[in-house]
Amino acid sequence: MESDRDENNQFSHDKLNTINIELSFGDKFTKEKELILNIKQPILTFSREGEVNLSAIITYLKNEGYPIDKSMIWYYSPTAKLNVYCGTDPIPPSISIPIFEIKDRKLVLLCYGVVSHEIGPVLQAQNSVAAKKMHEEEPTTLVPKISRRTTERKIGYIIDKVMKWRKLYSGVIDGKGDLKKMTLEDAARKVGIAKKSLDDYLLQLRSAKKFGFNFQEHKDDRVGILRAYVKKYKTVQQYITKIEEGENIPENVLKLLQEPGTSACKDISCCQPSFAKPGKRQKAEENSPLMYLSLSPL
Repeated sequence: MESDRDENNQFSHDKLNTINIELSFGDKFTKEKELILNIKQPILTFSREGEVNLSAIITYLKNEGYPIDKSMIWYYSPTAKLNVYCGTDPIPPSISIPIFEIKDRKLVLLCYGVVSHEIGPVLQAQNSVAAKKMHEEEPTTLVPKISRRTTERKIGYIIDKVMKWRKLYSGVIDGKGDLKKMTLEDAARKVGIAKKSLDDYLLQLRSAKKFGFNFQEHKDDRVGILRAYVKKYKTVQQYITKIEEGENIPENVLKLLQEPGTSACKDISCCQPSFAKPGKRQKAEENSPLMYLSLSPL
């Protein structure tokens, strides 16, 4: 009997050697959905009962930069058409998902930080017996669609995704030694992020690099820090030549140059553009009314 079960499990493992994950994450106010392709061993592992271990998958997603730490986690059951609650991160190793719940090699996961009625009907996933019973019953409820809004990713995460996207577009060498290229649209689907978002990220990264953003220091910060930095220095871009030549500049621009580059910077030199460094702006400061104000007695 034991050997029969092992044989069936081995068949399941061989049949399901790769899956795709449709991940919805965020909170009550911001939600996003992504497709992560080609999840395989050692991330894709199985329990003794031949079910997919969820803990290893969640750990992988967190390591990839998805903001699902300490989230409440569900998987969507296509057989019962409802969400099955698995617990709060970190997920116990004992939680597993029956293979029949993975239709067309796609596992749908929902990871949210706030419980909301928008999640729809749920069932507690305590063991495979409940799931099998659910599989045998006629489904009666439908899960409402979850609105897709943009949530902030980490800067290091978007750098990695943009680099992979451009590399696939530029071409990679396959096993036969041939250069294989993808269109930008196909490459975007491969990395699991919309091309429109990748285009925006690439533009933000290029602008931030031009102004002197410290990517290493802020790789774990949200992309909103990057956007604010680019927006800030684009407002003074027209004054760069004047600053470098020591001409007079508006007081508000001078004040901005004397501030740290971002709200997350530890000191003023962290993300300071070259044109904002003291040597570059010295003459502009000398010609500014702010200089006389700072020297005036109170």
